[in-house]
This record gives sequence, C-alpha cells and structure tokens, in this order.
Amino acid sequence: MTTNAVSDVLSEGFRRLEQLLDEQCAHYRRVDEIVDAQRESLRGADVESLVSLSTEERELLEKIRVIDHRRVELVSAIASEIGLATKASPALSDLIEHSGSRRSRLVTIADELRQLIAKTRAASRVVRTAAEGLARHMQGIVQSVEQGLSRSGIYERTGRIVSGPPRHSAIDIRS
Repeated sequence: MTTNAVSDVLSEGFRRLEQLLDEQCAHYRRVDEIVDAQRESLRGADVESLVSLSTEERELLEKIRVIDHRRVELVSAIASEIGLATKASPALSDLIEHSGSRRSRLVTIADELRQLIAKTRAASRVVRTAAEGLARHMQGIVQSVEQGLSRSGIYERTGRIVSGPPRHSAIDIRS
C-alpha cells in the first residue's frame, strides 16, 4: 500500500473513531438524564415511571456496549495499521499521537467521555442506594401490615417476625 493509501485508511479510521466516541458521549448524556429522572421517580414513589426509565436505561447501556465493542475493534485495527504491536488491546492514548489533525478533538472527546462515565457511575450508585433503601422500607411496611393483620408475634431464627398465611390486600402509601 502506498503512503497516501495508508494515510487515507488511518484518516478514515480516526474519523470513524471520533464518530463512535461522539455517539458514546451522547448515549452517556442520555443515561445521565435518565438517572436524574429515576431519582425523581424514587422521590415520588412512581413505580411505573421507574420501570419505564429502567427499561430505557438498559436499552441505552446495550447500545453503549455495542459501540464500545466496535471502538475496541477499530482501535485494534488502527494500531495494527500503524504497526503498534501489543499483546493486550491498545489504548486510545497509544494512538493519539498518530491521529494528525484529529488529535485535539479526539483528546477532548475522550476526556469528556471519561468524565461522563464517572458522573454517571456516581449518580447511578446514589439512585441504587436510594432504591435499595426504599425497597427495605416497603418491605418493613408490608411486614408491619402482615403482623397487624395476622396478630402474630412469633419470631423466626433470623429474627424476623413470622407472618401468618398471606392475605391479598393493597395499601396506597403515597398520600
């Protein structure tokens, strides 16, 4: 392959890499919005909204996974085109110096992506902790109601109150 053909291949590879990173950033921004909406749904105990948002979040995370897989393949292809021989998958930082005019844009996008991932992880951790707390609280309410209805005061080995046979009922605790 001629030098021009190699540089055209690399240029196209780096263009596609920039595009993939932009897509990942956009998806992570949307995930961050979803996590904020989930926090509001938890605050209002809106289970339907929470289920819908969780489904959308799972779909976006699957798209991110696919894009990330394509990104890893592309980085490996670019690395082999450049002649970087590594046993492990090469990192984006290994390729940046060969990206020419796209260098500053790739560095900017990669930094933004790292920040978005860190922010999303932290926000997701907070929402997960809140959801677990709400679930424990709801479990306690159900246990209290069951105890009140069954008039049972017997404790099992784990220290929980043994409830009687199940009674089907519903309580609106949102008000």
